[in-house]
Amino acid sequence: MAGVQKAKSEETRRKVLEAAIAAVEQGGMEAANIRKIAGEAGYSVGSVYKHFEDQDALLIAVNSVSLGRIKDVMASAVDGTEDPLAQLKALAHAYLAFAQKNENLWTTLFSHHLPDGKAVPDWHIQENITLLAFIAGPLKVLNPGLEGEQLEDRTRTCFSAVHGLVTISLETRFISLTGERLAREMDFLVERLAG
Repeated sequence: MAGVQKAKSEETRRKVLEAAIAAVEQGGMEAANIRKIAGEAGYSVGSVYKHFEDQDALLIAVNSVSLGRIKDVMASAVDGTEDPLAQLKALAHAYLAFAQKNENLWTTLFSHHLPDGKAVPDWHIQENITLLAFIAGPLKVLNPGLEGEQLEDRTRTCFSAVHGLVTISLETRFISLTGERLAREMDFLVERLAG
């Protein structure tokens, strides 16, 4: 009997999360309304709160799925590629492609902030760190002298620079680049950052 209850509970959580992901995909972070998501999933608001403490917890779960999808895209991008510079370029382009195809999920990932005093769960921090490892590996090969904190800092700098280029391109600001020009400059940026 306990196994049946657990399976039902997991199914409820899965359906609620799927409804939340669909809501964010369609309408961005503002669409993550618990009452509407409960209705879409076919459950009561109380059922949602049994699995997600509040809207922040639900958005962290959505962001966790987004991170997992980015991880899959990045893993596929470097699969079979041995050259570290080619890996870094492939990672940057994969990241850009993910952001372009999943703009609302990507924007929510970076726009959602917890209220003061509420800590980001350790498991979610680890998911972010796992993605940075994709960058750290090839960077270390290209720069064998980078170790410890220095490698960590360079990895974060590389991610931040690429992220900035992606952000400005998605916002279509007057300084943004698109198409082939964006792809060319992404390669230029990665080459310079890779050292």
